[in-house]
Amino acid sequence: MNKNRNSDLTREASAAGRHRHILVIGYGNPLRSDDGIGWRIAHELRGRLDTSRIEVIECHQLAPEMADKIRLATLVIFVDAALEGFPGEVRHHRLDGMNAEVPSMAFSHGRTPGALMALAADLYAASPEAHLFTVSGSLFRYGEALSREVEHVFPLVVAEIESLIGAAESGIAAR
Repeated sequence: MNKNRNSDLTREASAAGRHRHILVIGYGNPLRSDDGIGWRIAHELRGRLDTSRIEVIECHQLAPEMADKIRLATLVIFVDAALEGFPGEVRHHRLDGMNAEVPSMAFSHGRTPGALMALAADLYAASPEAHLFTVSGSLFRYGEALSREVEHVFPLVVAEIESLIGAAESGIAAR
């Protein structure tokens, strides 16, 4: 990308600063049991949060177009199911878009949170705070019911994300 274009985008993102918000992206397949945990948590948060300041997206997979939404966020939270770990295990990682590893996507239908953060950093010089929450599942068959272990941690993950958002909103209000 040419340097002038990058500077223009940085100024545009700064000018849009008054519109900066929190972005929650829950992804997975809600018709594949535990794979739908990200989607379901996002849906739950949509009903609990002030959506005038917090954008909640439920989607099957991450797409490059989401980098445009990421550039306007002060905080991005990704929520997904995981195959690794014991059923119901919750992992919370902070992501760094400037240093995110970008895997080869030649034959992939989706992106990783780190790759999207890196894309937003590369295209828009955007580096909002970002977190990834994963819940290890045990059922990935067709169906909408979560496994007992994943259902058990569902409210805990929602509460942890709400707490993270509350802290971020306090920080935004203090600025």
